[in-house]
Amino acid sequence: MKNKVYILLALVLTLGACKNEEWAFPDNDTQTVYFAYQGPIRTLTMGEDIFDTSLDNQHKLQIMGTVGGVYSNKEDITIGISVDNALTQGLSFPSPYSGIVRPMPANYYTLAVNKIVIPKGSLIGGVDVQLTDAFFADPLAINTTYVIPLTMTSVDQNKKILPEKKYTLYAVKYINTWQGFYLRRGKDVIAGKGGNTALNQTVVRHMKYVENDEINKLNTRSLTQAEFPVTFKVTGGTSISRTLLLTFDNTGNCTIAAGDASFTASGTGKFVKRGEKNSWGSQDRDALYLNYQIDLNDRTVNSVDTLVMRDRGVKAETFTPVK
Repeated sequence: MKNKVYILLALVLTLGACKNEEWAFPDNDTQTVYFAYQGPIRTLTMGEDIFDTSLDNQHKLQIMGTVGGVYSNKEDITIGISVDNALTQGLSFPSPYSGIVRPMPANYYTLAVNKIVIPKGSLIGGVDVQLTDAFFADPLAINTTYVIPLTMTSVDQNKKILPEKKYTLYAVKYINTWQGFYLRRGKDVIAGKGGNTALNQTVVRHMKYVENDEINKLNTRSLTQAEFPVTFKVTGGTSISRTLLLTFDNTGNCTIAAGDASFTASGTGKFVKRGEKNSWGSQDRDALYLNYQIDLNDRTVNSVDTLVMRDRGVKAETFTPVK
């Protein structure tokens, strides 16, 4: 029995003498720099989202490089970079995207410097890119069309460039302040033309809870214009779909017109930050208030809409080009 007590006491003393040591891992013999993604797709998001969009609203982005093979970076690492448009030759975007991979025109952007610095204590570093007005004036810039093709040309501190990841085809597109998924409620007053009262009806779109309202997506046409696809349920169990064009000023007011020549439309609206108080999720939500009239061949539609922002619909995307 005494022996057991002595053994137990020895264990307690041994464990009590232990202390946590800081773990140390050796660096690899070969330490490399590289671009983590060869085909990233960056969506510049105007306005706000759940992530920080401050750079986006300055029409800026950062292209990042990284270092591998080190547990902790103990020095500044400078990587030389250059634009290489030849990287895009013969390449196309895969489904669900389409078209050839186009190098972004030189007048669409400016690199702050021709290098990436990975600072001491960090495993990543980036170069700032400033997009110009010419980029946003191009209708193709709202889709996955242009890439900034960068390649690593040199590195210091006895590091090596990882050959298969020394380049990136950095695709850039943008959405304007109003693109996103909205919860729509309101009223449509439909009247038949030429005395055809059989077409007359009033449709109220208003669920008990706003999160159950009809979902509509507004799409970017330009920095100041958004397309609003609408569908009206009419008599006979059918529906009519049209696309409205909303043109915004710098205060959030908009005018409404037809999105194509197949019909006419007019109206006004306003985008209000946090306009819907204590909305879905018990939070104040951005809202778009619209009042418009649509003139079709056989009927007119007078609508009042409240669109409550649900989300911007931006997600992480990458592509692998095809030849």
